[in-house]
Amino acid sequence: MRTASRTHRRIAALGIAMALACGSAVGLTSATASAAEVAPTDLKTAGQPCAAAAPGPYLNPARLGIAEAITLRGIYSRTGQGGLRADFQVWDVADPERPQQWLVEMGEQSDELFVQLDDTTKQLDGVTYAWRVRVLDGVDASPWSSTCHFTVDRSGGPAPSVTSAEYPAAGWGGASGAIGVPGTFTLTSVSDDTVSYLYTFYSGELPDEYEESRVEAVGLGGSATVGFTPRSSLHHSLTVYAIDRAGNRSERAVYEFSVKETRPSILSAAYPQGMTNPDYNVGVPGAFEMTATVADTALFSWRIDGGGPSGTVPADANGKATAMIAPPRGGRQTLYAHSVTRDGTAHAPRAYQFTVDNAPVLTGDTRGEVTIGSSLTLHLAPRAPQVEAYLYWPEYSSIEERPVVKTTVPARPDGTADLTWTATETGIDGLRIQSRSADGTLSEPRWLNLSIDGAAPQVTRSGSTAAGTTSTFTARSQMAGIVEYVATLNGDEATRQVLKPAATGKVTFSFTTMVIGHNYVVVVARNAAGVQTEKGVDAWTTTDEPQVTSTDFPATGSGRLATGTFTFSSYLPDTVGYLYSINDEPYVRIPARPDGTATLTWTPPADGAYRLNVRRVKTEGFPSAIMYYRFAVTTAVTTVTSATPVAVPSGDLRTITVNGTWLHPQDKVQVTPVGGSPITAWVRTVSADRTTLTAEVDLSLAPVGPASLTLHPYGLLQPVVLANAFTIAPPPPLRSVTPPTITGTAAVGATVTVNPGEWTPTAEDHSYQWSANGVAISGAINPSFKIPLALLGQRLTVEVRAARTRYTTTAATSAATVVVSGERPPSRPIVRPGTPWPDPRRPAA
Repeated sequence: MRTASRTHRRIAALGIAMALACGSAVGLTSATASAAEVAPTDLKTAGQPCAAAAPGPYLNPARLGIAEAITLRGIYSRTGQGGLRADFQVWDVADPERPQQWLVEMGEQSDELFVQLDDTTKQLDGVTYAWRVRVLDGVDASPWSSTCHFTVDRSGGPAPSVTSAEYPAAGWGGASGAIGVPGTFTLTSVSDDTVSYLYTFYSGELPDEYEESRVEAVGLGGSATVGFTPRSSLHHSLTVYAIDRAGNRSERAVYEFSVKETRPSILSAAYPQGMTNPDYNVGVPGAFEMTATVADTALFSWRIDGGGPSGTVPADANGKATAMIAPPRGGRQTLYAHSVTRDGTAHAPRAYQFTVDNAPVLTGDTRGEVTIGSSLTLHLAPRAPQVEAYLYWPEYSSIEERPVVKTTVPARPDGTADLTWTATETGIDGLRIQSRSADGTLSEPRWLNLSIDGAAPQVTRSGSTAAGTTSTFTARSQMAGIVEYVATLNGDEATRQVLKPAATGKVTFSFTTMVIGHNYVVVVARNAAGVQTEKGVDAWTTTDEPQVTSTDFPATGSGRLATGTFTFSSYLPDTVGYLYSINDEPYVRIPARPDGTATLTWTPPADGAYRLNVRRVKTEGFPSAIMYYRFAVTTAVTTVTSATPVAVPSGDLRTITVNGTWLHPQDKVQVTPVGGSPITAWVRTVSADRTTLTAEVDLSLAPVGPASLTLHPYGLLQPVVLANAFTIAPPPPLRSVTPPTITGTAAVGATVTVNPGEWTPTAEDHSYQWSANGVAISGAINPSFKIPLALLGQRLTVEVRAARTRYTTTAATSAATVVVSGERPPSRPIVRPGTPWPDPRRPAA
């Protein structure tokens, strides 16, 4: 931004600047140049041609690229290859006695002269500068170039003003004009160097309708006029910036005005906006209430979309009317209605969007919740005439475009149908279902939101984290009818295992990994139809540090103040030795035996806590990660004598009490089931005398049987272990609510079936054993049983064993049923000794 007073001061100094252009200004030193040399040419200021007269181009360094600096350039036709320097001189045209000098080395092969003026303290806002350049070779200097000029302009100035006769400033009130009525807006700047204006209109009803535009000023510092025809009513605004010669924006001006509303309001309970009314359909007339917003409205003219029905309806004395309109089609459509006043003026139309719902009615499994591999059953009823079929297709959540594949379901004579849909993949958001009439007309689609459980198997791992060891995994999926699980290790197909599930649906398998670092197992399940679940993953990190064991200096408890040994070992085959350090002393190397183990004999110098760090030495490469072995040499201070209760049921969060000495609230407690992994407990209370500690432990997945208790004393390194601290009892049993029953006729040759009865909580699996007179029948383990002749007259029962995760399997036996005769074979006659056999060809007497 340039003010008038500042411009006059700069023009007054123009004579001095012109003198400098001749290369003889006072205060500027000039060296004698060789007569064969010429002055630099092709001068450019910030990429613009040299301006021989002030004020030159107006420049804001902050707008000149990423360097935010004014660049001066020129070309010098060199005659030799020696090192040259460009001598730039820049001065304020009002103070030519004190020029700035910039000496810049030229490249060996370059003819370009270049300097970047990046010192903001020497390029002051509002100042006009002149500059010239020559070339120095260490002895002589070329002639000075022509003198160029530029003016630094860093500010955009105050905001412009805005006026409009048609749409005066009114904020949120005082509406004027109307939709479709043009208006003009005059933009006036208070600065004398404005060259253009940037402006943006805004409508509260159409917030994204308008973009920023530019209009040139009428002369330097002049005003500009822009036209605007509103397309909406009520609140509008116009944002304006004045742009000066340097491209600077002024402060922002915001001009607010309001446009009068002339469109009628529309209301319909039959066909509301944003929702549908199931009582109305295609061809069913509905009331649309119209209310005028302009005085003297005589009638309302309306139409639906472009080629739909149309008509007029007279307005009453209050400017209201009701039009009964029957939509000709289903789906989303727009009613346009405008007021016509008595003078014949047609005002702007109101666009009323509504939806006619003729999509089919869905009942049945409309919640849409399904596990992969299972099915939903939907009952379809028409909302369109003469429906002969239904079409449905899935829509996917993936952004990847997928082709629409529609499936057809024939309708019954009454237009209804049943649709059974099976979830064979995840990533489906829902189904769209539409009806098709006999003439081929398609209804609007009905949306059924789907929630598909991918039934990814839950995978748990047990075992060491040391590379070279075997980990055991269990997996189970909620998908029904699983016939196989497929497991792979670290994405390697060579490790692929195809596994059959147990009766409970679970599967157990193992992998041995030699990979050091990140490992993962991926498990999927499949049913008989080939439907596959999502992937279940379990990841863990393996390390290559060695194993350290010691009977004399155990990591749990304390060692004696006497000579003892440590054993170093590794599961990996490339071990040639070990490095060890005690209490951060230098590492010492010992060799490994052929089996990869080594023994360290050590005598503790005193009692206390010790840190043993051990690394495995490999055949090649760097030593392994460090095994940190912590132990103590001292008399025991913290003890654990017992834990109660002696039997703790599994399956939930349980409280145990630890008894001992010197217990602390920050002790750490772990429960380790036999054959299982340690389970961390949470310390809740410690008695004042430090002899009793209570802790909670989650035994939801703990195996039953004896469990040890490990206590890590606060402030000490050695843990205290109480073996067989308590027993983890089986989880609660399932309870039979309704006993099993036998259905069918208990007769020879007939097949009977067992109803397993009801259990609480609901059983997940059942198994069966049929018995006769209390004796189990070999192989009779299915829900159905065909009665052989051998059981005639015996009492038939069936035992049902119900199972559920985290509950103990429970058995219940049905009431006994006596086997009666079916189609019995003819009995042989009783013949007394000496009596001849009857002749079968003769009829009986």
